[in-house]
Amino acid sequence: MLKKSASMAPKKGPNTEECVEKTIKLTRSKDLQLHHLPLDVLRCILSRLTLKEAVRMSILSRKWERLWKCCPKLVFTRATMRSSNAMLGRQKTSKTRFVRRINSILRQLQSASLNKFVVKFALRKRHKAHIDRWVNFSVASRTKHLVLDLCPGMKVSSTDTDDMYTFPLHLFDASSGSCVKSLRLGFVYLTPLPDLCGFANLKKLSLHMVTITGEFSCLLPVCAVLEWLSITRCRMAGLSIAQELSQLHYLCVQFSFLLKLEIRAPNLVTFMFNDHAIPIMLGEPLIISEATIGLFSSSDCFNYVFTDLVNALSHVQSLSINFKINTEVLGFVKNPTRLTNLRHLILNIDISGWPETTGGILRLAYILKLAPFLEELVLHMCYLNLTIPVLQTIEDTSLPHPHSHLKTIRMTGFYGLHGQLELALYLLRNATSLKCMVIDPVVRNKSYIPPLVVAEKQIYQGRITARTKLWRNNEFRGVLEIL
Repeated sequence: MLKKSASMAPKKGPNTEECVEKTIKLTRSKDLQLHHLPLDVLRCILSRLTLKEAVRMSILSRKWERLWKCCPKLVFTRATMRSSNAMLGRQKTSKTRFVRRINSILRQLQSASLNKFVVKFALRKRHKAHIDRWVNFSVASRTKHLVLDLCPGMKVSSTDTDDMYTFPLHLFDASSGSCVKSLRLGFVYLTPLPDLCGFANLKKLSLHMVTITGEFSCLLPVCAVLEWLSITRCRMAGLSIAQELSQLHYLCVQFSFLLKLEIRAPNLVTFMFNDHAIPIMLGEPLIISEATIGLFSSSDCFNYVFTDLVNALSHVQSLSINFKINTEVLGFVKNPTRLTNLRHLILNIDISGWPETTGGILRLAYILKLAPFLEELVLHMCYLNLTIPVLQTIEDTSLPHPHSHLKTIRMTGFYGLHGQLELALYLLRNATSLKCMVIDPVVRNKSYIPPLVVAEKQIYQGRITARTKLWRNNEFRGVLEIL
């Protein structure tokens, strides 16, 4: 039996024992160091380190010293460039120190292929020579992801555009600009040129507090593969692009006070807009799934929301709008367009006007006709006046319009305005498939929070009104919940 077991034992290969012995010797060797790892592994480690960590690693060996000079990720911010024992001094000294440290580091580096180059600090036009040198370095290094954010800090009130740095678009030609996949600019001048031919592979563009002189339309047409575009707090007359941006999936335009927004983006999926009520043309986006709109206006915006916006976003599936209405504005323009894909709707509504006038708020019942397949409706309302309405008899005089798909409704900021009561009754009686309707007197609209003393009175009034007027005869107790 012993002989048989010995014959069944696996045979070792000719070099097995030698390999094991070499491995044991190498493991026990005192000379085994991190830099003995393969070069590809070391580069992978380096790509995961911060700039400060990479500099520290350079003292370990000559190989690490050579490697960090080809660091693929350069991030220069206040956090990454601050010494561990640095004390915050004057702003001028801080900027001078920041510039000197970047220059010192870049002088030691080689213009290898860069994955990311980031400069985020409140620098100005007087630092132009230094910033030009940094941008040239990123161009020579064929940077893929470039960030130049010179925006002032949160505590700095000065935003003088005359002191802005002018971003050198002319450096990004067909060759050097083709490497850039994402570009983020903050607090700079941008002057697109008619003969611009760079950024052919740009997929993501973010502009924040950028002053655009000239025609912005000269920049976007060359970005044929652009997928993501964000424009916030920029200065520009309008955004009008004749050429179709077929790859654009995300568009965000906020606080830029445009006169017009016109972009042909048939494959747009997400749209965010915060500005005044302006003409919006998106070129019939057929697959848009989510849109978030915020309107700045001191007057009633009902007609704009339910005509212009509905026409621009006729295929949207989930929609959130922040706007203002007045209880005393009675009529409205009826729109033949239907939101047939809309399933989820959130309306953040600031209400002004006399509390006993009903027509202005009751116009919101038109939603049932505009969105025949709507399933969820959220109404965050905030009454801007301090007057508390007096309880009166409410009569339902509106024409019925049965809706068979609406399942959940949530009304917040319910103070018991006559228009709110009529709207609630209308929705309860016409939403034939309704499973739950929540009435919440607390204001959930983030645009305005009333004083505590006023809020307590209005919440109490709203709760009493809802229980008195909506729970009558137990008609809606099966679906109605009053918080």
